[in-house]
Amino acid sequence: MDLKAIYEQRKTTYSTQQGEKAKRIWQIGTARLVVFGGMVYCLVRLFGASFEEMLWWWLFLGILPFFIALLRWHQIEIDAKALLDQLVQLNERELAALAGAIDDWAGGEAYLDPSHPFSGDLDLFGPNSLFAHLDRTATARGQQRLVAQLTQPLQDVAAIQERQQTLQALAPLLDFRQGFMAKGGMVEDSLRDAERLEAWASEPTRLQQSWFWKITRWVMPALGIAALVYVVLTLNVRPFLAVVAINMLLLRLLYAYTNAEHQLLGKRQSVLRLYVTLLKETQAQNFPPTATLQRIQQTTADAQQGLEQLTKIVSYFDQRLNILVGLGLNLLVLYDLHCLFGLEKWKAQYQTQLKPWLLDVAELDALISWSTWVYNHPNFNFPQLEKSEQLFMQATALGHPLIPASERVDNDVDLGNPQAVYVGTGSNMAGKSTFLRAVALNVLLAQCGAPVCAQAMRCSIMRLWTSMRVQDSVQQNTSYFQAELLRLQAIIQHLQSAVPTFLILDEILKGTNSDDKLLGSQLLVQYFLTFRCLALVATHDLELGELADSLPEAIQNLCFESTIEAEQLHFDYRLREGIAKNKNATFLMRQMGIVPKEAFE
Repeated sequence: MDLKAIYEQRKTTYSTQQGEKAKRIWQIGTARLVVFGGMVYCLVRLFGASFEEMLWWWLFLGILPFFIALLRWHQIEIDAKALLDQLVQLNERELAALAGAIDDWAGGEAYLDPSHPFSGDLDLFGPNSLFAHLDRTATARGQQRLVAQLTQPLQDVAAIQERQQTLQALAPLLDFRQGFMAKGGMVEDSLRDAERLEAWASEPTRLQQSWFWKITRWVMPALGIAALVYVVLTLNVRPFLAVVAINMLLLRLLYAYTNAEHQLLGKRQSVLRLYVTLLKETQAQNFPPTATLQRIQQTTADAQQGLEQLTKIVSYFDQRLNILVGLGLNLLVLYDLHCLFGLEKWKAQYQTQLKPWLLDVAELDALISWSTWVYNHPNFNFPQLEKSEQLFMQATALGHPLIPASERVDNDVDLGNPQAVYVGTGSNMAGKSTFLRAVALNVLLAQCGAPVCAQAMRCSIMRLWTSMRVQDSVQQNTSYFQAELLRLQAIIQHLQSAVPTFLILDEILKGTNSDDKLLGSQLLVQYFLTFRCLALVATHDLELGELADSLPEAIQNLCFESTIEAEQLHFDYRLREGIAKNKNATFLMRQMGIVPKEAFE
């Protein structure tokens, strides 16, 4: 499958349609201007003829429907072009993603959490992060759901298998996925919008329980219409003015409540329409029979009907800003009161369902991002997850999922049979840290139900904990070494809960002297053996590898080597068994002119 050709072809198709729409919009706009000019001419002739030539009036009325039709057609075409604009941008982004040009993409920096078990160490968020590569969400709540799936991976084999099936079902549905993303991209929403709508739905109704307002809602409009008829028949306006005065008083009593409801819902009309649009898109799709997609589609059928109804009521309510409605109908039939009753009736019927509806849309939104990852990585493979007493992680040709295939070096990995701790050594820049992140990211992807960067992979269900990028904190008055200790303390406290855990640590106790560091590292590695965990520890302390001599059944050494040939440093980034033998720090210092060459002669 040539992804670049597919996205190029789609971009070209949508760009062509985009140009055609722009031309049609110009044509309709020109026709609308001509028709409007004709209407103005009719009015000028009508008033200029002192209302004697009624032909111009009839011409004006005859042209008016055409003008209204052109207005609607013009808006339809504008909306269609806006959708095409989104589709062109989507395919341009996918082409950029294939080329690795995502430096300016949003990386979800707001979700960075140094205290999280692994997200701060694995480049989950930030520039060129996994989130930046992955995120295709169309809604703020969908993005929140995607973040939750990344930071709280699944720990149940059946749930992971169901996620895998769902992503495999969604991945080929390119038209649906891009249509969903494009329509979602036409409206900008926020988490606050969804939260305020949910909070509004959970609030108790105020008018539904009041007999006074129930009776008033029908009695006063009836009296208003009767008084108006009375005015027409008798020209006596006093009863009508009395009804208007009473209605003004009633509206005044509801003023604060009415304004609060209108302000909250009126500002979120576009968000409601967004969800209705996405629900329609979902309902129109014939999904493969996976449990997740079938459940979402069944839920969204009710959601579409309910949210369409709410959108309609809110649209009517917003008409109060029109002076004819806000003044005329309110004073005659208490228009605001009827809208409030409509909203409260909706709330009483769907109060408990709004949040699940929005969550299902968010769930589908997040799944579309994951399925796009599946589609864009046809050479990645779905792993096999198992619940096992013996913790293990095995992979063939495993690589870092964010490094292009042309640049990365893949390695076979076999951890946990039967050793529990693996000590990785190697010279600077030999690939230790990249390897650790490759292992951790693939384990995370596996537990998220996504394909991994490997030809094949088997892994037991384990919680993931890392310590690779500890930072000090001036604000919290925390030194680097103290931050290290706090991180290790959190890890030990977690291990004491007896939850199966995969530990990945890079250079333990960097903040202390060599002898103390070695002793502390040796004690910690041995302590890990008392817990139900699988640990991968990278270090520059070659002596740490000597633990495997005394505990070969529990500890194994792995390494990455570098070689110096003809005054050139070479790395092959291949994982080997044993302890690294070669060093390169002094060589690099000499080559870079940091210290004089003769100092090493």
